[in-house]
Amino acid sequence: MVNSRFKKIGVIGAIFVTLTIIFVCSYQVYQNVQTVHNYFSPKITSVMAIEKETEWNSVKFDGQDSIKFDSVFWDKTIINDANSAGNALMRVKDEKGNVVINEFQVSPGNSKQLTGLNKDKQYYFEIKAGKGQFIINAI
Repeated sequence: MVNSRFKKIGVIGAIFVTLTIIFVCSYQVYQNVQTVHNYFSPKITSVMAIEKETEWNSVKFDGQDSIKFDSVFWDKTIINDANSAGNALMRVKDEKGNVVINEFQVSPGNSKQLTGLNKDKQYYFEIKAGKGQFIINAI
């Protein structure tokens, strides 16, 4: 009986240790392997300097003119970084140039959920803001 009890405790301990090792290793892969991290937590950034505040400027995220929300893990959210120069007025267009989401304002340090955007379609973002540097993130 005592021998059987130690076997059960040993098996449960081995399972616990194995699961802990798997969890820690998986988390390290998620954190340190950029391809894995970008797949599960997609984020692209645009850093731009606005010089003329009266016209719409195209937003280029990581050098691309458009965003394609092609993963289940996209939140479809725009964030105006807290280090931006001020409020940003933004709008979203589709491939044909039609305005999909009309003008919306994002204050520094705040975000805006973009409901109504479809998966696997190209979307183009435009910004109108005062002079200064703006950091816009899409997650």
